[in-house]
Amino acid sequence: MNKLNFFLFTFFFIFSINSSAQIDQYQSDIVKLLNCNGTIEKYDFEYEKTLTSLRVRIAAENTPLSFWNSFREIKKESLNELIAIQAFAYRKYFSHDEIKVLLNFYSSSAATKLIKNKEVTSEEKAVIDNFNESKLANKIDSIGEDFEKDTEKIAREWKKELFAKGMGALAKAGYTK
Repeated sequence: MNKLNFFLFTFFFIFSINSSAQIDQYQSDIVKLLNCNGTIEKYDFEYEKTLTSLRVRIAAENTPLSFWNSFREIKKESLNELIAIQAFAYRKYFSHDEIKVLLNFYSSSAATKLIKNKEVTSEEKAVIDNFNESKLANKIDSIGEDFEKDTEKIAREWKKELFAKGMGALAKAGYTK
């Protein structure tokens, strides 16, 4: 009986470790994708817009630069939190294999140039056209509106929380209008 219990425990333990490793790789691939498909740049800009909004609407004129610098020090952490939450929307709509295809495409020089609106070579244009004609591109078109709603809702909540944190920090430090 003890051998059977030990065997079952070992089996489930190894199975759970293997499942966790797969989930972690899935998450890791999504995070890599979000770091190369323009998402991080988009929300970096949103972070800066939120700081500007705090300066204009809430902060007192005498708010020192050191306050804003300390708030910027947590930007990377805040963006990483957002990316981790955005990953749930990607999990909802895309399989791990699809994420790998997206990561492969967005890691290419063709996609990098496309995102940055730079001129592409004829070979890179072929890569982009190939992707745009793929089954996955068709899926993205078909789920686009729902996917966009989910990611925008996550981003809106993140921005609200960021604004509230900033407002709280300003009030606590006595730098409000």
